[in-house]
Amino acid sequence: MRRFIFIPLLATLIVPGMALAQSAPNPPSTMQGPGGAPPGTPLGAPVAPGHGDHRHMAMDQKMHDRFNAANTTHDGHLTLAQATAADLKPVVKHFAEIDTAKRGYVTFNEVQAWHMDEMAKRLEKKAGELRAAG
Repeated sequence: MRRFIFIPLLATLIVPGMALAQSAPNPPSTMQGPGGAPPGTPLGAPVAPGHGDHRHMAMDQKMHDRFNAANTTHDGHLTLAQATAADLKPVVKHFAEIDTAKRGYVTFNEVQAWHMDEMAKRLEKKAGELRAAG
């Protein structure tokens, strides 16, 4: 079950980058489907930037900026001391979970992957509650 939630979440990170690589922009649509997507887009399907995904990209950029600011050595490796000094509370609190290789540092991709796993857990719990409510 977890895999089925993780894959669409991962796709939301990959699809916008691929859409930006296209040479011609999509013309604006006067009609919109779920989440500002073009008509006929299935609910929950990833959408290209400009169709409701700008908040997700802005959040990723903000997280990346905070990680880079905390990474004072600029080597892409964030230590527990650096995360603590930068007041990155979730990273500090869950550092051992994120640092699965036990190297004493985490990368931005590891932090983001941990964050997505946590979101998937919350979504699974909510889905179970909705199923139980019938």
